[in-house]
Amino acid sequence: MIGGRAQAQLSNPEFDLSTNVMTFDFIVGDGAPSPVVVKLQELPGVKALKSRNFEVEFDRAGSGFKVWDGPSNEPGSDIIEWFTTEKLLWDRARGRAGIEGLENMRDLATYDLLYVGIATKGDSFDRLLARGHKARQEILSAEPQRYPGARPSDEIFLFMFAADPIIMQTFELDHDFTDADLDGSYDAKRIVADAEKAFVNLLKPPYNSELFANYPKGTDGLYGKDYQRYGYVIGEQMAFNTAHGTVRGGRDPSGMITNQADAIFVERDKVAFHRSGIDFPSDA
Repeated sequence: MIGGRAQAQLSNPEFDLSTNVMTFDFIVGDGAPSPVVVKLQELPGVKALKSRNFEVEFDRAGSGFKVWDGPSNEPGSDIIEWFTTEKLLWDRARGRAGIEGLENMRDLATYDLLYVGIATKGDSFDRLLARGHKARQEILSAEPQRYPGARPSDEIFLFMFAADPIIMQTFELDHDFTDADLDGSYDAKRIVADAEKAFVNLLKPPYNSELFANYPKGTDGLYGKDYQRYGYVIGEQMAFNTAHGTVRGGRDPSGMITNQADAIFVERDKVAFHRSGIDFPSDA
């Protein structure tokens, strides 16, 4: 997926040298500040140091910070922890030790959904970056500035998702099991192709020229296979806005999907979008 959002900044840093605690605000555009607390000595890279000598380099433009195991940018010193604004949200969602605050992380990680695609040959890096990509180039040239002073390239984000299937089967009590019932195999390419069509058909990103109007019907997806019903959720603490609605993801620090995530469900020829907290109970 390719998304857009006003540039985020880390501002107002303060250091408590007696406790090695750093505080600052996380701000997206002209939104309200979200407090962040970083207990530096609890960060895994700092915790692994044999020496307790380290140095924090906080970017003056507010794009992130680095932790060095010695004087910053000096020969013999190495970076042991690093954070951009987006990596900070990512690590907080995964419960990385030493990072507190950002309680509204999903609101901060809400992007305008611009494009959804898959790499049918090679991988996403090769398709989007190494060889150039028509939609990405069009987005960079056509998208407006979202916040004064920011460049469009600072406000466009690439999301390289992986499909992680959870498959459930039911059997009659007197079912005669075979090895095929329990092998857990699936066609990963079909799942990815179907997921692309589901999100494009439902959310209609503006830079997708093909909107798969006949979905779920198709020859390269899951239509007509052995699944009675199937669905898709975004297993991340982020959300995507479109003119046709917002789809919200959800996950807990252990990596499990939560009921905060909206879901797309397909049953035969019917496609339905289920909203967390409206169509089923939310964890929040």
